[in-house]
Amino acid sequence: MRYRFTARPARSALAGADPATEQRGKLMKQGIHPEYVVTEVTCSCGNSFTTRSTETSGKIQAATCNKCHPFYTGKQRILDTGGRVAKFKARYAKAQEKAGK
Repeated sequence: MRYRFTARPARSALAGADPATEQRGKLMKQGIHPEYVVTEVTCSCGNSFTTRSTETSGKIQAATCNKCHPFYTGKQRILDTGGRVAKFKARYAKAQEKAGK
């Protein structure tokens, strides 16, 4: 079986055919969308940048950004909550001692 491919019709031919195509050139509805304002984002590491957001105060405090996030920097920070890392290291050291004997 052979398939026959045809060229797409020109845009002008589609303009009157489909109501969805006619909607493309129209503006969005007024009064239902939030207002975007220029916003200054400040990270806990001190990095700051300007963007647009729906935050009306114009300021956002972020915990991490692309300058300090471990995924982007390649550095991993270990947060020791409740001494879990220290406990693991102690158990691992005991296991290494037993394996070495």
